Amino acid sequence: MRPTKLAKLIFVTLPMMFPGLSLAQGWIKYVNEAERFIVNFPREPDIREIDYISEQGATFPAHIYSVDDSESRYTVTVVDYTVAEKVHEERCTHLGYVCDGFEAGSDVRGSIAFAAWNIRQQDNAEITYDAYAAVDGIQGHQLQITHVDGSRSFIGIHLHARRLYILEGTVPADWPPPGLFQQSLGILDEDGKRIRYRYDSNDNRIRMQTSYEWVGIEDPETGEPQTQ
Repeated sequence: MRPTKLAKLIFVTLPMMFPGLSLAQGWIKYVNEAERFIVNFPREPDIREIDYISEQGATFPAHIYSVDDSESRYTVTVVDYTVAEKVHEERCTHLGYVCDGFEAGSDVRGSIAFAAWNIRQQDNAEITYDAYAAVDGIQGHQLQITHVDGSRSFIGIHLHARRLYILEGTVPADWPPPGLFQQSLGILDEDGKRIRYRYDSNDNRIRMQTSYEWVGIEDPETGEPQTQ
């Protein structure tokens, strides 16, 4: 039976492959059923509600999940575009003009590109990587930025089911990339199962059948799914 809580924490062991992080930190696997994502954090994140301004100037509800850990920082921003039609209808009414009905869809489809554009506007930072990326077949974009103090930010942006996920890990100059955080993002469906896609020769998206789901049984050291 699936848990009824909106978020669930699962404690995991930190692998030796990330020497810049202490095993004593006790990283957790953070699962948020309400916003349908799973990610590794050094500890339970702080949560802050914000207004997110879209490319077309509409205001969307969003949450920032963040952990400041010594010299590093890890954040996941989730923007709720599921309310796009309602937001744009109210905005058009408030501004006193008639919408053509395409505003919401355009805003959603352009959300990854707009988020990446906003990140590129940061002052005193050098973009060292800027390209397409995917997680479990969910398409998106990835950027890497070096700041003036030498610290580096690794950013992933993904859109699924009208939720935009912006993942950002920032570490000091002499630290390895935050792989335990950056590579851990998973998107869940309405039943709490992790989503994974593949694409056929015509670029049609096909959901893969997999036994992995966050309510399943996992190896306590590797995190790999185990059969019951």
